[in-house]
Amino acid sequence: MMRLFLIQILLWLSIVRASTSTTSSTKNKIVVGIDGGTESIRAACFDANTGKVIGKACAVPYQTYHPKPGYAEQLPDDWWNNLGQAVKGAVESIPTTEGENVDDIKSRICAIAIDTTCCSVVALDAEKKPLRPSLLWMDARSAKQTEQILKVAKGDPALKVNCNGKGPLSAEWMTPKCLWLKQNEPEVWEKAETICEYQDYINYKLTGRICASACNAAARWHWNGDECVKDPSDKDQFPGRPMSLYRKLKMTELAKKLPQKCFAMGDVIGTLTKEASEHLCLPENVIVAQGGPDAFVGMVGLGCIYPQQLCLITGSSHLHCVVTAKPTTAKAAWGAYKGAPLTGTNFAEGGQSSTGSIIRWAKKLFNAEDLEYSVLDEEAAAIPAGSDGLIALETFQGSRTPVTDPLARGALVGLTLSHTRGHIWRSLMEAVCFGTRGCIEGLEKAGHKCDEIIIAGGTTRSPLWLQMHADVTKKPIVLCENIDAPLLGSAILASVGADVHSSVQDAVSNMVRVSRRVEPNQEAAKQYDDIYNEVYSRLSSSVRPIVHSIAKLRGGACSEVEVSPSVLAADWGNMNGEIKRCLDAGLKRIHVDMFDGVYLNSSEALTFGPKMVKDMRKYSKEIIMDVHLCVEKPHRYIDSLADAGANSVIFQFEAMSGTDDAICLAKKITENGLDAAMSLNPSTTLDQVKDILITNLFTSVIILGVNPGFGGQLFQNVNPKIKDIKQFIEENNLDTEIVVDGGMNAKTVHAVVENGAATVIAGSFLFQHPVSFEQGLAELRGQNSS
Repeated sequence: MMRLFLIQILLWLSIVRASTSTTSSTKNKIVVGIDGGTESIRAACFDANTGKVIGKACAVPYQTYHPKPGYAEQLPDDWWNNLGQAVKGAVESIPTTEGENVDDIKSRICAIAIDTTCCSVVALDAEKKPLRPSLLWMDARSAKQTEQILKVAKGDPALKVNCNGKGPLSAEWMTPKCLWLKQNEPEVWEKAETICEYQDYINYKLTGRICASACNAAARWHWNGDECVKDPSDKDQFPGRPMSLYRKLKMTELAKKLPQKCFAMGDVIGTLTKEASEHLCLPENVIVAQGGPDAFVGMVGLGCIYPQQLCLITGSSHLHCVVTAKPTTAKAAWGAYKGAPLTGTNFAEGGQSSTGSIIRWAKKLFNAEDLEYSVLDEEAAAIPAGSDGLIALETFQGSRTPVTDPLARGALVGLTLSHTRGHIWRSLMEAVCFGTRGCIEGLEKAGHKCDEIIIAGGTTRSPLWLQMHADVTKKPIVLCENIDAPLLGSAILASVGADVHSSVQDAVSNMVRVSRRVEPNQEAAKQYDDIYNEVYSRLSSSVRPIVHSIAKLRGGACSEVEVSPSVLAADWGNMNGEIKRCLDAGLKRIHVDMFDGVYLNSSEALTFGPKMVKDMRKYSKEIIMDVHLCVEKPHRYIDSLADAGANSVIFQFEAMSGTDDAICLAKKITENGLDAAMSLNPSTTLDQVKDILITNLFTSVIILGVNPGFGGQLFQNVNPKIKDIKQFIEENNLDTEIVVDGGMNAKTVHAVVENGAATVIAGSFLFQHPVSFEQGLAELRGQNSS
């Protein structure tokens, strides 16, 4: 018994000594957090145990170049050069104690980690030298590629994170930027052995290793963040990569160009190379830990890493990031992204386009730019909840989530002569909070609930606005002591890489401190609850058709509709020239009617077959060809059309023997790597095709506005059917778009778009337009000038 007691004592003493040794080994250790932002790169030094700032943030700006409207580029060498200055400045700002010099301080630095903008894309040659300036995250040149991806790869599982595949897909993301490079700079694309991020380039310069952040890849590359960190069993395997998406885009080589190795945030990439050590003036044994995108590293810096926590990043716009246990997707949310922000977790996003920006707009409108924001807040605070009946919509620059609508606009409803600027100020602040609640409800409907809101950014400087957010959402608002979340988040990841803390969760518990919580005021929450349910929610849906009508009057209602020219009305003797005319007009697809004269029982309804499709493909590898089979026994043509280069096959519902026959044909089309679509005669009803559409095999359903077989017919009013099918698609969450074919002209197009058409097919109106093809296209898009 005594022996057992002595053994226990000895074990306890060994544990204490080990614990003391560990504490001693990490005591006074320093980590460097680095934030590669849009305008500058910053570095700060932190106590590796407590997260206390001991070396102030040093920022070194760099230049952004705008060679064309919508373009934004930076030089990767600027990032690297300025990083050295920022780190040296931060280290030199650490106060020395008696008997301590700068070298002593440097010897205490154990690790660094960096967050950067995302996606800022770099193309490197075989020697890892940049081939061109980086495409900065905000660069919008790949907007057309986002549309192409959503069309060509519609239904691909990787696109589920983009509002359940319905979009939008941002031009900021990696895949559209890479597609732009391939299509527009083929010489760069061929020479680029590596395509990576700002993040990856800096880590390469620090360690000599090319690797990706799993968080970047999961949140902006369409990768699976849990799977991509696994090592492949051979060089031709790419775990977690969206290979089916790359195949549909004919860009499978991207899997080899992007980093082959992927690390989760906080994992060790390596230590500083000799060159990096000299550049940063730090020891070579300093560990480099993996970071990630600035916003999501900021989540770590706010301690938002557990399910049902929502991080609200405020500024000109609002970004809502909720950590969730379920990687479910829905049309009202972006995500959920698997393996982000950390391995084994998921998060989803919502967003508002105009928040802080409309407050600044109002300040300027009031000619109050010299006033402090607090002065206007005081005026608003004297007004009761609901702004004495003045209700606003904050969607000045469109709506992101839960309803994606770029045409949405703001509104002020209920104005009277008794309302003051204080009323308008308060109503705008309240509108932002109502919109935040709508985004949170959209996330919750997708299965991503939150119990509290951890907030960062400009809103934290307004006590009134903080309280409003709590009251309207009925969630507690949490503020952290260190509001520079990205820098602290990077420091946390560095401390984990250095083994100062055993995990990100452990580091967060030691390095992140809450300064205060703002609890909802129950009385105000009840008032706002009534306003939100009875007024704001109804106002948003009521105003939407009105602003769409305004856009139509201004020539914008149909500006986003896709137009597909039907070559039935083209000059068949000059098909090469006709296809070139379509491409020169900026169109991406054509509609090819393949009639055999048998199904339509007309000697005049005879066009061409797969051989013509194959010849048309020779004229252009880029054009998307949708082949409409209005034939008897359509099954026999699928293989030959796939070989001929068609992209999609549309079959006529009325030519099928029944539901099973239609489903069987759709499956055969998709098994051949083609998109399947179904065309409905004007007289065919929704009830007749519900059981077919519900299979979700179809990228689109074509609603004919004329009887098939002949061009130049008058449009039959199928708008009620368009509206019904649109509602059915939304209610059943189908990945199917509505296309309207026949009778399209400048007068008929607006109604079909208003009712839900995403694409219109036009033949005679374009190819036989009395002025020009281009003028006909402009008129379809609501642009009246020739």
